[in-house]
Amino acid sequence: MVPKRKGSNVISDNNSMSGVQTLGSHARVSRGPCEYLTLVFSPLSAPLRSRWRNNGFSADFLSDYVTTFLPRSDDSASPAVLQDEVKHAVSYIANELLENAMKYHEKLIDTPIQIRLELSTDYVTISASNGVGRDQAQQYKAFIHNLLTEDPGELMMHQLEAASLESSDASSVGLLTMMSDYGAELGWCFDSESTETNSVTVTTRAMLSLKNILGVSA
Repeated sequence: MVPKRKGSNVISDNNSMSGVQTLGSHARVSRGPCEYLTLVFSPLSAPLRSRWRNNGFSADFLSDYVTTFLPRSDDSASPAVLQDEVKHAVSYIANELLENAMKYHEKLIDTPIQIRLELSTDYVTISASNGVGRDQAQQYKAFIHNLLTEDPGELMMHQLEAASLESSDASSVGLLTMMSDYGAELGWCFDSESTETNSVTVTTRAMLSLKNILGVSA
């Protein structure tokens, strides 16, 4: 029996008019005002290998940006610890999502790659978008279904064992780490564009509860 996990249920919202489908916790959005920052990359301007270093820079920039809005006064028991925890989590998740978006973007699709950071009262949300073909989108949906319905601990063990055989999917390890180590709620949105382009924009979203990060509720 697979234990039920928060945010792990598959949520599907099909709309034949808009061509939008959501999976996981993507349908859950934070309410109220929020700070946000979006970075947009032209997918065709540079080779993938030359972007790996820039991905790290971009992730660090987002993590530095978010700390600007976190508590600094003596009202927090340990503001420095709080900032370090959030900064580390945002940097790791942003880097993983951006690397996956770059890696799996269909090179023949001229859709910008984006990464977005949102900070509300209760959540930090990081999302990344990229373009894929329709066949690739269907394969990814099957992968997501497996990710959300299987036990994360067993999946992690399987991926670590596969890594020793050099057949591991690094993206799944990163997503599992977000869930197990950072308590992230993951969600996906598949937005179909015109049938003439045969492309789908995939957005992967990770939500972090500030209340679950050390120091916030102190």
